[in-house]
Amino acid sequence: MARWTVGDLNETERELIQAVLTGHRLDFTGAEEMPEIRGELIRRIMLDRFDWPGGGSPDPRGIRLRGARLAGGLDLAEIESALPLALIDCHIGEPVRLRGAKLSTVDLSGLVAPRLAAEETTIERSLTLRDARLGGGPYLTVHLGGARIGGVVNFSGAHLVNPDGAALQASNLRVGGGVFLNRGFLAEGTGELGAVRLPGAVIGTMLNLSGATIRNPEGPALVADYLHTGSNVMLGDGFRAEGRRDSGTVRLIGARVGGQLVCEGGQAHAAEPTDIAFNLAQARVAGDLLLPASFAAGMLDLTGLTYQGEPRGATLPEWLDMLAHRTSYYASQPYFQLAAAHAGAGHERNVRRIHIARQKDLLRRGDLGLWGRVWHRITGLTVGYGHRPGVALLWLIGTLAMSVFLTVFAGMAGLLGRCSVVEQIGTAFNAATPLVKADNQRCVVDAGRGLGQAVLATSWVLQVLSWAFLTLFVAGFTGLMRRSS
Repeated sequence: MARWTVGDLNETERELIQAVLTGHRLDFTGAEEMPEIRGELIRRIMLDRFDWPGGGSPDPRGIRLRGARLAGGLDLAEIESALPLALIDCHIGEPVRLRGAKLSTVDLSGLVAPRLAAEETTIERSLTLRDARLGGGPYLTVHLGGARIGGVVNFSGAHLVNPDGAALQASNLRVGGGVFLNRGFLAEGTGELGAVRLPGAVIGTMLNLSGATIRNPEGPALVADYLHTGSNVMLGDGFRAEGRRDSGTVRLIGARVGGQLVCEGGQAHAAEPTDIAFNLAQARVAGDLLLPASFAAGMLDLTGLTYQGEPRGATLPEWLDMLAHRTSYYASQPYFQLAAAHAGAGHERNVRRIHIARQKDLLRRGDLGLWGRVWHRITGLTVGYGHRPGVALLWLIGTLAMSVFLTVFAGMAGLLGRCSVVEQIGTAFNAATPLVKADNQRCVVDAGRGLGQAVLATSWVLQVLSWAFLTLFVAGFTGLMRRSS
């Protein structure tokens, strides 16, 4: 390839060469007509295939151009260059190609172009596309699959539109700093794979989507399965995701969040009420979870989700409602995780409330079988599934009262021997409770009569019930029933 010289350039391109030599920014903002520079010149500068005037060399500050139109596209695929590249508010009529390149830093803020292909690209410092406008092509609007970025990825305010596929494909992206898709970031894509794709991405610090809008009429909006971040994931402050997929409008399946997961002020909207709006199955949040009940306009999948501390953003009744009525199936783990969080905060009453709600949900949606359901109902009514043993004690007291009433009634009906009311009460306790035995031979039920037989049989039933209620009380009080359930 023959090296270009100044004689091969137009006037605008000569200005660019002079700016690169001196380290100045060439700014055409406010020009009546956007000047044109060949994209091939940018490539030759980056490859050092240009004969610089006077034997000079590019300034280490690199190419800094603003407000120009690049003719013929920009193809930097597979090149290696240490020159920083800043093309601000530039228009490019063809796709920008950075595939497989090794570059220092790339700033394409304000770029207007059909698409950016940067898969497997290595950028030593940062990639910036603030306020860019990309879309219109039949392929991926921005492709960062397998890219390696040493600093940050900043797409704040960018608009990415793709009527035929994903707007942002960043599977297995590696970023040393943070990823910023916030402050008015808009992504509109189609297809079952998702509008914004970050599966398997590893982000050194935070993923910030605060104020972002992501839409996909045919599939999930955000897919970030098995994402790893060093700090927070921000899905609040006006974040909105709209999608149509039973696996989730926003998916963080198996994600590892190194800090907080913040969803306050955001919303994930599912097209169908029975579809999952927010899928956090098997996700781990190292910090706090801030998840309001209003965030998911649809169902949730919280199976296997773990987090630190008491969850914020929603009250305990709202959390119990989400677990019981806004999940697709019964799972015990989300209840145990919520109970552990409240136990760590010292809210023992809330812990009991959570476990009782869990058992009610198990009764409603779990696989218990006929006899399992019968026993579950009995333990729920008598001891609150082992978490309210005082209820069994009340049932025991009620049983003793019924026994006393029955014995006094039998005495008034002449079914007992000659004995006082106190002796009759002692007989009632003797018949009903397994712990009190009154030696009273005179108050014996006359079983020779039909009514006497009925009274005697009823006393046996009451004795069985008193035994049962006492056993349930002991099991609940000692925690035996809670451990077995």
